[in-house]
Amino acid sequence: MNPISRLFLYIIFSISILLSTNIYLLFGHIILVIIIFFHKRAFWSEWWRNIKPYIIYLPLSGILFFLISWIILFRPISILFIDVLIATIRLFTMISLMNLYTIESRSHSLLISIRSIWFSSGLNMRWADRIVLFFEMTLRFFPSIQQDWNQTQRSQKALALNIQNTNMFKIINIAKFLPDFILLNLERTDNILDNMSMRGYGKKNRRSIFPFLEFKTFDIIICFLTPICMMGVHYFF
Repeated sequence: MNPISRLFLYIIFSISILLSTNIYLLFGHIILVIIIFFHKRAFWSEWWRNIKPYIIYLPLSGILFFLISWIILFRPISILFIDVLIATIRLFTMISLMNLYTIESRSHSLLISIRSIWFSSGLNMRWADRIVLFFEMTLRFFPSIQQDWNQTQRSQKALALNIQNTNMFKIINIAKFLPDFILLNLERTDNILDNMSMRGYGKKNRRSIFPFLEFKTFDIIICFLTPICMMGVHYFF
């Protein structure tokens, strides 16, 4: 399946979860999500690390919403409790599903698929190619820059004798170090630009793409039938 059609399928399914006001329809969506998670059980450990903050945040936000609704709307407590509970379950299910997608499908493959469709279209617009290149370079080099930043922070902690843990001290320390960190990465930027120039970037009208991810007929059918099925399910249920 093409990465674009996979993303479209996850987004439509997430929207369907949010629109599930019927408890039985929501329960059916939860069963499908459980089946998907069982099929993707290799990603459970990484999913659990990412979803931990939401286990605390969503119940707290639900309690806050329940108290505000009870003060303003003057509705029965039982009805408010059920509404807040269903809304919290919907949000948690949707966040869990999209979190699984971000773990399973890397953004780089999505950009390759977008570039493949753009290359197949035969259009020659330099600005669009530069936008895609910007996101590609960001996704490629951001992890290494983040690793350098974390390594520098650990080095400072290892060399310092007295480090304050207050938020204000952290903000001041980051503000002092950030300009130097940017200057240190300018040399890397110059090297990247030199390598791109030596490879001939900008001398030809269009860049080729490898690997080429074709948007097949199956993907078109998926993108066409999925919204129809979602509207049909919510219309009859």
